[in-house]
Amino acid sequence: MTIQRFSIVVLLALAPLAAFGNDKTPPTAEVLAYLKGLGNGSWLFGQVATWVHNENPDMDHPSNWLKKVYDHTGTMPRYGTVTYDFHDNPFPDAAWNKAVKKMWDRGMIVGVFSFYANPTGRSWNDPLDIDPIFASEDNPTKGNFYKQMDRMAANLQWLKDQGVPVVYTPLVESDDRNKWHAKQTHEQAIKLYRLVHDYFTGVKGLDNVLWAYHTTANHGALEKYYPGDAYVDVIGKSAYGRGLDFSEYDWAVERKKTAGKVIWWAELGIRGKSEAPVDCMDVLRKLEGSYPELAGFVFWSDDGHYNVVGNNNGRELMVCPKVITLNN
Repeated sequence: MTIQRFSIVVLLALAPLAAFGNDKTPPTAEVLAYLKGLGNGSWLFGQVATWVHNENPDMDHPSNWLKKVYDHTGTMPRYGTVTYDFHDNPFPDAAWNKAVKKMWDRGMIVGVFSFYANPTGRSWNDPLDIDPIFASEDNPTKGNFYKQMDRMAANLQWLKDQGVPVVYTPLVESDDRNKWHAKQTHEQAIKLYRLVHDYFTGVKGLDNVLWAYHTTANHGALEKYYPGDAYVDVIGKSAYGRGLDFSEYDWAVERKKTAGKVIWWAELGIRGKSEAPVDCMDVLRKLEGSYPELAGFVFWSDDGHYNVVGNNNGRELMVCPKVITLNN
């Protein structure tokens, strides 16, 4: 057992879990306070800048979805997400790190996704026995996952050293059984999220992180897979298709009001690929009429049919005074 892996066991024994991560760097605390103040007529406009393909993380590169949105509408989102893809490794860590810092320096709030590779060495969507990750003894699966956590922690530390806070999602859509991290039970998915959280906060000392969690649109998943109030700052739900649903909205609002959580659409896609373009202003109407407490929304990338690039009135949505972009 390495010193770092032993340290987290000791820390967990000596202190309650809720003690980890309560202190934030001043910029991180400011971002959290800002996000908590949103909703009810002021909604954050977000866009996934890169997922796990070959979109360049540089926000000025033509393949980056922030650039695509800007070119289409003349307006830049206020929030953007960069994915650190450890499965395909299309870019060096320095490229992702510099891209995140560039977004922050331009005035954006930045989200970071981790797409951890399957720690067995198989494909990202292959099943695995997740228990070895939590074993007391060393083993290849555990060693692989800890190596990835160390790599991601080093990136977040670099960002901390540059004064950059991030909204960090370690496991994208915690209930998505297409991904290796959700192939087993919800209890195992929760344990994995908590492991990353406690390792990064208790061992690595990362306090420039707002911890984000979200699930697919599956009804009941948001509450079932929830790691707990001590582990999460930002609660999100995916919504794809014309319905723009948030089925656990009432539960999420309760977490906002009683536990101070930020709630939003963490992934938003407003139509299917084969469907005709829709009115982007439907998003605003849905927020005003059904989900006013949400802090905002984050459009998905991959294809323009998900976001403002491939639908109608994208610019109108972005220039609306109730929608927060870099321009308003």
